[in-house]
Amino acid sequence: MRLPPALKRLTTPIAGSIPLPILGGENKGCRWSLASWGSGYGTGRREQAQMRMFAALIRPGDVVWDVGAHQGYVTLLAAREVGAHGRVHAFEPSERSRRLLQRHLRWNQVSNVTVEPYAIGSADGTARFGGGETSKQHRLGAGEETVEVRTMSTLLSSGERRRPNFLKVDVEGAEGQLLETGREVLPPAARMVIAVHSRAAYEQCAAVLRGAGFRIYESSRLERRKAGRWHGDADMIAFGPAYADYDRDMESIRSLSV
Repeated sequence: MRLPPALKRLTTPIAGSIPLPILGGENKGCRWSLASWGSGYGTGRREQAQMRMFAALIRPGDVVWDVGAHQGYVTLLAAREVGAHGRVHAFEPSERSRRLLQRHLRWNQVSNVTVEPYAIGSADGTARFGGGETSKQHRLGAGEETVEVRTMSTLLSSGERRRPNFLKVDVEGAEGQLLETGREVLPPAARMVIAVHSRAAYEQCAAVLRGAGFRIYESSRLERRKAGRWHGDADMIAFGPAYADYDRDMESIRSLSV
């Protein structure tokens, strides 16, 4: 049941401070906020095949950029998979989502994640952020919140971050633009999972990645979107030209029926 917006604003601060264990899935046992319990997060049923794929593709020691981290569901899994010698950078520009993300990390005693208060875009600056029916659908250029925007080049130029060898990108329609402006810094051995939200974004992402020598695997959901009316998002999985474990990972992806 979806609460009316006014009632949700009143109850969220209280519910947000109540931790409950996730009941199943790859994050089973992790402590998660009651305020975010719906949409399959609390039961562990949310995007089960995708979560198993992340677990299969992320390696110990990886540097993961979770771009569009929301409240940390994928971040928690990535932090566990990279281990003590890896690092996760969780990019979440929304203050409210970032507050819950930080709470989830603290409740689960996660120490190998850096929370980044930025949206990644085509130019440095600020932008409006929000829109959509839920916080999962927030995007740049909509809503009332003003957020900080940085390019991938700027984020790497400070020397405070290593280039990622695994990227998860879920930016509600801006994925093509992100790749277009970040193509010069994409590591040639990177793996990427990109949530593609429109046919135009798919074509832009595919053109950029193929131009950079990446090999692309299109999920079954993406193939269905291409064949009919596009609604929602679908995963595009890409492997850099220097990535050595392509055959092994493709076997894992096919076995998971992604």
